[in-house]
Amino acid sequence: MSEPIEEPTKLTDEEVISYLRLDPNFFQRHANVLSELNLPHESGAAVSLIERQISILRERNMNMRRRMNELVETAKNNETLFEKTRALTLELLHAEGWHSLNEVLATYVLADFQADFVCCHLARADLQLDHLRGHEGTLPHESYLSGRQPACATLRPEELTKLFPIQEHAAEGSAVIAPLATKSGSACLAIGSLDPAYFSPDMDTLFVSYIAEVLGRVIQRLES
Repeated sequence: MSEPIEEPTKLTDEEVISYLRLDPNFFQRHANVLSELNLPHESGAAVSLIERQISILRERNMNMRRRMNELVETAKNNETLFEKTRALTLELLHAEGWHSLNEVLATYVLADFQADFVCCHLARADLQLDHLRGHEGTLPHESYLSGRQPACATLRPEELTKLFPIQEHAAEGSAVIAPLATKSGSACLAIGSLDPAYFSPDMDTLFVSYIAEVLGRVIQRLES
């Protein structure tokens, strides 16, 4: 009697994948196997493994190009923002008085940074300019800041009016509020937009922090 023929051991998917990863040149040695492999296409037609690999590589290449273009665009935007921040910093350092500082905030922040409103709030009652406002008691920004870092928020019309009192506000907007280190006490720089989503909580505030630091030093000099 002939001995029973043993059934070949069936490999699991994981074992096949592991083997091919350990031997990536397998299909180079057995190119004829590729012609026997077919993968279903989304349209229903069958495509060879090589065609499928080419399609995957082409898709990955397109994704990499897209990501590279996004990185290049971000770099260009950051370079532009850096140049504007540099110009603002130089003008702030040249401010010789409160009126001069008021003009710098209006000209450079509103124009170069595409903002709709800007106002600096200080703990001193003798200062009432368009973009520099002094206060006695609680300042309007204190409820928005919990630390030393800038905060972005969507604001109701009445909240915008408190932060940017030079004009009335009939609709929601947004603002980034940065604390300032001054001799007179609590202070802030507020930059606002008519767009409620312009200053979002996930916005990078690195440049705003830098501007606020420079502005705080300028105010300390003017307070001396």
